[in-house]
Amino acid sequence: MRSPTQAPDPHAILRGWLAGAYTRPDGQEVRGRTWDADTRYRYGLLLAGIDAPPGWRQDWFSYIGDLIWHFEPLHVQDWAARLTNLDGTPLAAPSRGRAVSAVRSFYAHCEDDLGAARWNLPPRRVLAGPTPPAARETLSRFQTDALRTAADRYRGPHPERARLAVYMTLAGLRPGQSIAVVVQHIQRDNQAGPTWRLPAKNNSASAVAELQPIPRPVVWALDEYLPVRTHKAPHSGPAHGPLLLSRTGRGLDRVTFPRILRDVAATHPDLKEIAPALLPDVVAHSPSPFAEETGAAAEGSGAGQ
Repeated sequence: MRSPTQAPDPHAILRGWLAGAYTRPDGQEVRGRTWDADTRYRYGLLLAGIDAPPGWRQDWFSYIGDLIWHFEPLHVQDWAARLTNLDGTPLAAPSRGRAVSAVRSFYAHCEDDLGAARWNLPPRRVLAGPTPPAARETLSRFQTDALRTAADRYRGPHPERARLAVYMTLAGLRPGQSIAVVVQHIQRDNQAGPTWRLPAKNNSASAVAELQPIPRPVVWALDEYLPVRTHKAPHSGPAHGPLLLSRTGRGLDRVTFPRILRDVAATHPDLKEIAPALLPDVVAHSPSPFAEETGAAAEGSGAGQ
């Protein structure tokens, strides 16, 4: 590796490395790592195109060419970003990461076992590039309409509470927000209509946002729930404490709240299949069935209901 006159052959180095037998610069023969067949094939393919399918020329050696010993980290990033599957679709983030690992491992072998100068490559996650966020799971508008219908028709335990919990989630509140809403932060006497201060998302229960109008359908559910709200001292009272309460007067927890939504969803024939695994966050991120009604109410504020 240190010869000033002749560059070493990367293909020969790769073959010896994958075979688990190579010769150090001092002439010592070394029995190295024994690779499993899958890793041996994958590294050979990605690094040198060994056993590549016809027309596949995306291996590292072909890409980098004469810069094989004089590349920059940006070359690895660019190569990884260009990799595709056999059908031409971009390589998934985990597969890009494994490709980068093959390059890093090869040069680590050259450095540690063959005495090459160090390249000081960045971590794999940097070379592989950012992992695109997974597509957010949502319900269709048809499914959110069905969930609203299920809440309206629900006759299980505490139906008014269940309807309000579902309506709050359909209005876009995350479960942590819904269970942290307190009665003190609900204002019914504003001229523009009822408002509330919602807990900030992903924050402590004590962090609240500015006053926001309560969607009209949620107001209807709220009006039905408040007369039967099970407040009990010292945990809650008519004018204080969590809005959504258990039968003991305590606020709902993060286990009970999703169960309420699933129980409601299970009563609708179009939601039975997804009900057991339904998550409040998925509902909150889905198209709200209240959007059009809320917009109409805002335009005609002051009209009687």
